[in-house]
Amino acid sequence: MSASAPAVQQVGVVASLAETDLRAIARRLWWPIGVGLGVLAVVGIAVAAAGSSTTQDDYRADAASLILLGGLVIALGLGASAFYRAVGGGRLALLASAGPSRAHVAYGLLVSRVIALAITLGVWLVALEVGSLAIGEGLDGPLAVHVGAMFVSLSIALLAAGAAATSVGPYAAAIFGVIVYVLAQAAVNLNAAANDEALGTAGGLGRILYWIFPRTVTSPMIADLQARDVAGPAAPVIDINQNVITVPASGLGTLIWTLAWCVLLVLLAGLGLRRRPL
Repeated sequence: MSASAPAVQQVGVVASLAETDLRAIARRLWWPIGVGLGVLAVVGIAVAAAGSSTTQDDYRADAASLILLGGLVIALGLGASAFYRAVGGGRLALLASAGPSRAHVAYGLLVSRVIALAITLGVWLVALEVGSLAIGEGLDGPLAVHVGAMFVSLSIALLAAGAAATSVGPYAAAIFGVIVYVLAQAAVNLNAAANDEALGTAGGLGRILYWIFPRTVTSPMIADLQARDVAGPAAPVIDINQNVITVPASGLGTLIWTLAWCVLLVLLAGLGLRRRPL
């Protein structure tokens, strides 16, 4: 047997667990209902934008709000509930006795949740692109890039809630996911403020937090909308000490940093589930 065989086997175990859990998620009404409500919201967004004098800006701003607010609700729900049934219903003990380690169980369940989030945003993106065609704006490439950036950002909230869910209940885990997401956004905003020299002597602290905390990924589309103050709730203008802060689009470094944090949170979830009493 080759040295890579155990690693391949472990990946297979995680993939099998993820597939089983994804099917279970699809059978729970709240997730498909949430996805469907998002599609209905897109219809309303398209109708509202079609009657506006600034159709594209309004459509993109409302779409960004849907992806942020609706996506955050879905992400937190998926992450916070990742281990609730497994631990509370005794399924964790059954899975562990069947062979997979607790860490592999954690990885499999979180992978399935990330896939469910990807499916959610994918369905909404298809609906948004159809809506963009319907209002005469054509396929919207920048909006697609924004949805991809938000998938990475929302994964941070999902995985943070999932990591917390190995130790606390779902509601506390969801609150923790919100806190981590807010800190990730704050890290990006404070670094932008420090670069604009709006923080004074506190600029160094802003940069330190930027290199410690996870970061949200800012797409070129949302950076442009925010700079022109037309992004709406998804990216309001930041005013610090009467200085309007410009948050630039994220580069490759931020994307890699955030993905690294995602991996770290998955590993922490594995550690937390290993220490969880059955």
